[in-house]
Amino acid sequence: MTTVDEPDEIAARHDRWLAEHDDELAEGWTKDFQTSSGIPVKPLYTPQDLAERGWSYNRELGFPGEEPYTRGFTPGGYRAQLWKMEMYAGFGSAEDANARYRYLIEQGSTGGVSIALDLPTQIGLDSDDEMARAEAGQMGVALSSFADVERMFDGIPLEKVGHIFTTANAIGPIAAAWFLTLAEKQGISPSSFAVQIQNDPIKEYIARGTQFLPIEAAVRLATDMLAYVNQEAPTWLPISVSGSHMKQAGSTCVQEAAFTICNGIAYVETCLAKGMRIDDFGSSIELHFCTEMDFFEEIAKYRSVRAVWAQLVRERFGGTTAKAQHFRLHAATSGRPLTAQQPLNNISRITLQILAQVLGGCEQTRTASFDEALGIPTEEAARTSIRANQVIAYETGVPYTVDPLAGSYYVESLTHEFRRRIWDEIDRVDKMGGAVEATRQGYFQQHLADGAYRDQVQVDSGEKVIVGVNKFQLDEEPSLPVFEVDQAGIDRQIARLDQLRRDRDGSAVARSLRRLAEVCATDENVMPAVLDCVRNYATTGEIAGVWRSVFGDYRSEMTRL
Repeated sequence: MTTVDEPDEIAARHDRWLAEHDDELAEGWTKDFQTSSGIPVKPLYTPQDLAERGWSYNRELGFPGEEPYTRGFTPGGYRAQLWKMEMYAGFGSAEDANARYRYLIEQGSTGGVSIALDLPTQIGLDSDDEMARAEAGQMGVALSSFADVERMFDGIPLEKVGHIFTTANAIGPIAAAWFLTLAEKQGISPSSFAVQIQNDPIKEYIARGTQFLPIEAAVRLATDMLAYVNQEAPTWLPISVSGSHMKQAGSTCVQEAAFTICNGIAYVETCLAKGMRIDDFGSSIELHFCTEMDFFEEIAKYRSVRAVWAQLVRERFGGTTAKAQHFRLHAATSGRPLTAQQPLNNISRITLQILAQVLGGCEQTRTASFDEALGIPTEEAARTSIRANQVIAYETGVPYTVDPLAGSYYVESLTHEFRRRIWDEIDRVDKMGGAVEATRQGYFQQHLADGAYRDQVQVDSGEKVIVGVNKFQLDEEPSLPVFEVDQAGIDRQIARLDQLRRDRDGSAVARSLRRLAEVCATDENVMPAVLDCVRNYATTGEIAGVWRSVFGDYRSEMTRL
């Protein structure tokens, strides 16, 4: 890379170049381009741009595996280990999900089993609840008790799968108890496999909507689970702080990164207040983002968040080890840019999103499928997404060198600006009292609503081009097969749940639920009591019902505010 030691000479040469090519550059040169976050994009970047920012190689870039970690947490990058290729799936009954997981593993998915839960499960309702019947198994797998989890993993040995993920948030402790109990049943140590649980309730109040408890209670349950799992299953990732849903609800790329980090600060500082040390659990934290179509901005995002979070660990959380700074960087391709019109175009979108994640150094990717705007992915669509990852991994040469875009004047300028804006946002949220208080005040929610409105206006006006939607349309859309959930499987699920309630030890269930209520009314960690409930086959709805009775409902809290 040309050094930045001669800024005056470079600036003069830049001015001469502009003058010499004025006629050629006139068209388009003065247009106002900016990233999706509103960061102005110049038509040309030179060493002068870095010099003007006071950019320093050692301070802002460095080497892979060393501070500031802009270039990644490992010296060898993908030369040492490729990214984990995860496919998020789940629908219908436990048996339906089991069949899809087996298929994905056979097709080369290396991200283990990634479980999409249906809406009733996520909000603590059983499949036979009157409020749940219409949604049971529709957009995820229905898990009403540990018995469903056993069926879902029938013939799938945990130690061979290696990795399990699920989007449990408001019910994070229940999900952790399921997998701890499953390890017991299979006679293996929890440390022989890894479980990654989203367990991030704050963003549910901001963007996603599966909250059902007051926010302080939800944070208490999430951090109780984190503390317990950190002791009992240290190979697990008990929290995945997620910006993905905020991004898809309207945040800009910068806001996604900053708001996620602010939520992460809230969880960490709650754990520190419980007497935990970041050196003991820092590497058990995951930050999860989604990737959209602003290619270089997405790359800058991933390079920036590593540096910002590592600095927080050192300077704010009291971390003293390199390991504490090494959170898991996980990214998903976004469903928001995927279109129902000309859905095969989505293959190109998904592939570019994967490439941005890889060039940004993500350790694990979760890939959407080209037909997701139409419904749950078919097997063909899911296989195509796995193949897109594999083509990049094995046919392009992209993994051969670490952080291949390092030194790009544009990418480094964008990364520098991105990092500055993240710190500015953290400062604003801190002054409001932190992420929980900012959520209470609707600060995050308003930014997401504004962004969603702004984005839709740009699409409707044609300012933002979506190929196949507002430009390059077809008169007649090609038909594609659409996946449909087998309703008979849901009927069997509800029948089994009824049978479970008749066959289990009712007195043991009642005793464990009473104990859970007692513990929730104290400062004691809830996880041992939740585990006892799960082992006795208390249902998801019964456990969540105890929480509702002790902590109240989030709607009553919002009414008071």
